Amino acid sequence: MTQLEIVNRALAYIGEVPALTTADTARGAKRALAAYSLCLDEVLRSAPWTCSLKRDWLYDCGEQATPWTALHHYGIGERVTNDTAKTYQCIVEGKSAAATGPTGTGASITDGTCYWNYVEASTAANNWCHIVLTAYVVGDMVSYDTGKVYRCITAGTTAAATPPTGITADITDGTVHWAYYGTIRANRTQYAYQYVVPYDCLRALKVPNQAAAKEWDQGVQYLIEDKFLYTDQVSSYLKYVYRADPREWDPLLQATVALRIAAEIAHDITGKESLSDRLFGALANQYALARNVAMNEGQEAVSEVVSWEDV
Repeated sequence: MTQLEIVNRALAYIGEVPALTTADTARGAKRALAAYSLCLDEVLRSAPWTCSLKRDWLYDCGEQATPWTALHHYGIGERVTNDTAKTYQCIVEGKSAAATGPTGTGASITDGTCYWNYVEASTAANNWCHIVLTAYVVGDMVSYDTGKVYRCITAGTTAAATPPTGITADITDGTVHWAYYGTIRANRTQYAYQYVVPYDCLRALKVPNQAAAKEWDQGVQYLIEDKFLYTDQVSSYLKYVYRADPREWDPLLQATVALRIAAEIAHDITGKESLSDRLFGALANQYALARNVAMNEGQEAVSEVVSWEDV
């Protein structure tokens, strides 16, 4: 089912005429379309729907680097790029110089009151710093502009200059478009590693233990604050719920979202409190059924009991 079909299913529950398009301005259609995203995210967060599960490697903030900036305060561990795509890591906290920055491939490089060590060549793969004249796809993340993180919202190739800056939602860069996602903050937790939570994560389920022998082994302990995930495991990935294409949803999920929209708007559109109450009751039953299926799908089956007749 498409978004429009799910919305129309919700409208049918309350006896309203269907929406013609996702831009329909009729009162019922407009209200249902507006409720779609909020109701969808609520339902998706309610259970680990198998059709909306995803695993992805996490961007390590410790590997993140941004172009060196003059007269900027740097802390120990921060990384910058400078001197024709070289990566440097701060080893003594301080303020950078008014010009030049770290150069060469040595250690303990003086830069104002900062000191740097050369780490490696800077590439999109090893420190996710923005690279000019490079192809990116939707969902890719880069860092630039003193620790800011941007996600690709339109695929393309970056420009030879004018990389993304600022905190706006649509930044043109060649044929690529970026959206500001967040700014890396200092890791003041007790965890060793700090990662960026995927932009499409609606609910984190598990950071799998890389040393686990079985899929159902417990994952590692983690903490999420805002858009950042903290854990003691290096090179981690996340199992999480995301907003999948509705055409790929389980039928139970489609029905639950439609009922949730209908229950949300019923009283406002029809003025009938009894209808709203019935829909919320039906939604509760639908939730119970759908959550039970979602929670148990993919679990190990109970072994059959062997009776004496089978011997």
